[in-house]
Amino acid sequence: MKLTLDSSSPLPLYYQIREQLRARILSGEMRPGDPLPGEADICAETGVSRMTARQALSQLASEGLVVRQRGRGTFVAVPKVKLPGLHSLGMNYSQFLQQVGITAETRILQQELVAASPELASALRIPPGNTIVRLVRLRLAGGEKMAIETSHLPAQRAPGLERLDLTNLSLRSVLEQRYGLHLAYAIDELEISIAGPYEAGLLQIGEGAPVALVHSVNYLADDIPLLVNHIVHRGDRFRAVLHRSHSS
Repeated sequence: MKLTLDSSSPLPLYYQIREQLRARILSGEMRPGDPLPGEADICAETGVSRMTARQALSQLASEGLVVRQRGRGTFVAVPKVKLPGLHSLGMNYSQFLQQVGITAETRILQQELVAASPELASALRIPPGNTIVRLVRLRLAGGEKMAIETSHLPAQRAPGLERLDLTNLSLRSVLEQRYGLHLAYAIDELEISIAGPYEAGLLQIGEGAPVALVHSVNYLADDIPLLVNHIVHRGDRFRAVLHRSHSS
């Protein structure tokens, strides 16, 4: 694998290295699991500094094109999960993966009654301190940790929910079938951020790695908010495709 650099180009050397490696990955010349040249190899071949080589590989890693394994090297990553045909960022997670033939798995991290904070109380239109159900779930795709989803809803709306076994169940389906609560619409907000120590530990990614935050408020048909969701998606392992209508 030969890297060619043009010292007269206005493009930075790390950028030239990154783009050549990137093109080989995206073209399929390099396949998932194939090793990339290490920092020392890049330096020896091109004459760039160790910092320049590291910057090129780090940017490929931040895009999710490669994975860096301590003590082993850098390898081409499995392609990102593409979530097609989305009309809502807060759509049922299992439905996301069923569309692309990937097995979804859920692990319950927390399921308890807590007092509503002022922020959650405002979103749910209930008095601060009222009892709400807090549900924290780790979402996996094909055995790989993909997202952390935290849900809150008024406890009086779904009595006993905190005691149900919700492993691998759709919360929306439980609310509909057991409690007769049918969500009508949601307002989603998307924000790009970086993983803190908590998210990095659960998702097994580096602290500071890119993540996509989705904050959703889900409403009943009478415009009463029922459910507040906060989802932290790994930014390196998924790509969402949203369908938008241009009708007036």
